[in-house]
Amino acid sequence: MRRFRSAAAGAAGFVLFGLCPAAPALADDDDDGGSLLDSTPAFAELKAGRDALAERGFRFSGFYFSDMRAVARGGISRGGAYMGLASLSLDVDAEKTLGIEGGSLHVNALQIHGRDLAERRVGNILAGNDIGAMPTTRLFELYYEQRFNDRLAVRVGQLAADEVFLKSGYAELFIGATFGWAASPSENLPQEGPAYPLAALGAQATFEATDDLTFRAAIYNGAAAPLDAEEPEEANRRGLNFRLKDPPLVIAEGEYRYGGGEEGLSGAVKLGGYLHFGDFARLRDGEDAERTRDRNVNVYAVWDQQIFRPEGEDDETGVGVFARVILGPSDRNAVRAYVDGGVVVRGMVPGRPADVFGVAAAYADFSPALARADRAANAEAGVRGPVRDFEMTFEANYRAEIVPGLTLQPTAQYVVHPGGSVAHPKGDGRRRIPDALVFGLTTIARF
Repeated sequence: MRRFRSAAAGAAGFVLFGLCPAAPALADDDDDGGSLLDSTPAFAELKAGRDALAERGFRFSGFYFSDMRAVARGGISRGGAYMGLASLSLDVDAEKTLGIEGGSLHVNALQIHGRDLAERRVGNILAGNDIGAMPTTRLFELYYEQRFNDRLAVRVGQLAADEVFLKSGYAELFIGATFGWAASPSENLPQEGPAYPLAALGAQATFEATDDLTFRAAIYNGAAAPLDAEEPEEANRRGLNFRLKDPPLVIAEGEYRYGGGEEGLSGAVKLGGYLHFGDFARLRDGEDAERTRDRNVNVYAVWDQQIFRPEGEDDETGVGVFARVILGPSDRNAVRAYVDGGVVVRGMVPGRPADVFGVAAAYADFSPALARADRAANAEAGVRGPVRDFEMTFEANYRAEIVPGLTLQPTAQYVVHPGGSVAHPKGDGRRRIPDALVFGLTTIARF
């Protein structure tokens, strides 16, 4: 989905963190997986400095994410690539620094380097790596949060929707980008929506109605770069394009949590949707149609459920399943229906309480209008070429904790119908890109 360039910094990063950890979600730099500064005596002085600043209201955190991935069979071509992401965050406690109770400032910057396989070697939209982006150093999120009581919190600034909405706790294990910010918003919204690596100006509110029921809602500027930009990431290369004049995007969801502890197996259900107020091409007339449709709405559901927990263990240990469904009208959405799901096992390996492994699958169903456009294009070219129908991906991985804050994650992925069954870019238009088998090794170090 996104492009990459090789960089010496990427190779150096992998040498430094080569047997590092793997971690799922991009911005989980506050994840409970621990920090190398806390678990490694060699970093004692850095830990002391970090903790001293935190006492004064300045909390620094970060991680380095490295990923080596290779196409073993199928796809556009065989071969491998390396990608890396360094993330640094600063959280400022407004009460300690300015005397504003309940206030905080969050700043997050990214350094992205390397090259992904998706466009060059696989051709899939369900990208196999969730840090794919143009190599650059950029500002990601920058917002002020105010908590008014124990129930209500409001954020204002440059925000990323994928950090809050459409999330499954169990799906965060998986490396494939679609298990985070799914293919539907990524393919259907302008510039893939306000998600890594392009956050957008907006406001977000979270209301904890009860201990079990939470409501979230947000409004964003509907684009992070000029709408006519052919390369949005290049047009907003440093993340400093603070736009406020584009049609807005509104997202809302409700979450109900149940079970856990003595109440039995834990679970959560989320229901939500997003509405973009811009104009969308009428797919019935082809992807580049001059006719448009006003607005675009998609609805979704997310379900997490623990199905087994050993006696005496906490809610984090055992076996869980997840499922997500996203639906939208086929006359303006390239992906009209999306489904993913999987099984995750945590803390079940003897002597390895922090290790996690799982299998998952994702399915993106393309609009029939794209198939009609492909048939028309094939007829005009006089070839019997492929037409888009669906893309599906399978992933299996194991996340092993080396020490708290350091994990290693081998991954296997199998992609069915890359690009939804599109013609091979190096062929004569008659054959589609073949299904691809991809292997990867992801590591992450948290600080």
